[in-house]
Amino acid sequence: SIRGEYLYNIVSPSYFATMGTRIVRGRGFTGADQEGSPRVVVISQAMAKKIWPKVDALGQCIRVGSDTVPCSTVVGIAANIVDRDLTDPPGQQYYAPVAQHGSAGNGLFVRTHGDATDMVSTVRRELQRVMPGVSYVSVTPLTKILEPNVRSWRLGATMFALFGGLALLLAAVGLYSVIAYNVTQRSHELGVRIALGAQTRDVLRLVVGSGVRVAAVGIVIGAMIALVAGKFVAPLLYRVSPKDPLIYALAGMTLLGVAVLASLVPARRATRVDPNTALRAD
Repeated sequence: SIRGEYLYNIVSPSYFATMGTRIVRGRGFTGADQEGSPRVVVISQAMAKKIWPKVDALGQCIRVGSDTVPCSTVVGIAANIVDRDLTDPPGQQYYAPVAQHGSAGNGLFVRTHGDATDMVSTVRRELQRVMPGVSYVSVTPLTKILEPNVRSWRLGATMFALFGGLALLLAAVGLYSVIAYNVTQRSHELGVRIALGAQTRDVLRLVVGSGVRVAAVGIVIGAMIALVAGKFVAPLLYRVSPKDPLIYALAGMTLLGVAVLASLVPARRATRVDPNTALRAD
């Protein structure tokens, strides 16, 4: 018998597909789970881990709330879902088929194609058609219901994205300026190399390689600082790791691309200098 805080959900067989809740192991409900058939339940990963931390939850018999209620067999483990506050740990979710437990309450979830807001009137008319005795039907997009919970997170994500993009832009501009200036200062040297017989591609490879090495050192140092500082901003992130390798790779590749461009443009200009002019200037 299970007591304590848990969420009891009476659902139809199509509930998990409609809500996008993945069945991690076992199965969801089917049309065979009817009144009179063996009682079955689906529980969340959090509930399975708490009740049976060392054994397989599938096939276990469970009674929720009282020792006198009929025993139900766990036939599926559903992925944890976010409930109420987004920062709360995954709660214990307990799902039972509506055919075995009577009314599922007065809530109905409808999955739509496209923007759900555009389908509100259509869904309302269809519900009134199939339930003519109901005087009023309220249809609300789920995004609107969740909006108060996600508004602050969206604002935070937008601010992080803006400041992150600005920081990357400033870093790219600064890197381009420094590398381009250094290469420009070597214009005479590069012209002399060309005059003495060096191939243009070899000179370009030398200059670009030098610029990339400088950028790589800066990227590595910056990444190390970001890894250390990431733990301080982790509480402000929702389901995003401050150590996300994709973000580091994107920023690194952007700066390396800037380094190549900053080296290549003035280097190509320098290789077009007339060799005689370069030698006379020396």
